[in-house]
Amino acid sequence: MQEKDTDTLLHSLKKAENFQTALSETRDHTIDQMLKDYLNTWLLNKKITKSTVLKKAGITEATGYQYFDGKRNPSREKVIALAIGLDLLLEETNELMKKTGYAQLYPKHPWDAVVIYGITHHLTITEIDDLLYSEELKTFGE
Repeated sequence: MQEKDTDTLLHSLKKAENFQTALSETRDHTIDQMLKDYLNTWLLNKKITKSTVLKKAGITEATGYQYFDGKRNPSREKVIALAIGLDLLLEETNELMKKTGYAQLYPKHPWDAVVIYGITHHLTITEIDDLLYSEELKTFGE
């Protein structure tokens, strides 16, 4: 099935006669928001282990495995850390953010700008934390 763009879905919702019609026309195109599915897909695509991702993301295995199993929902910052651990490109990171219901990285926000720089320059989570700290912004470790 071909994915509908946001404007088309919005138009369908606005013109629908009733909620059931609107739901039936848009349901197949809504965001799943199941982070575990996206994370496990990326594990397969990147041919990387959960343990390696969590180490690179600076997330403890006990907590991280709960994210991968869907038993716990990470914060926006932890999803970004996981994206860094998965070595996702900026576009892939923003797609993950969008599909899991979190705001995409936005260059006008200082914290996001530092993270965007780090992702696009392939910095480690520790190197990004150093930049965040030097700018007196919240680090991933806080």
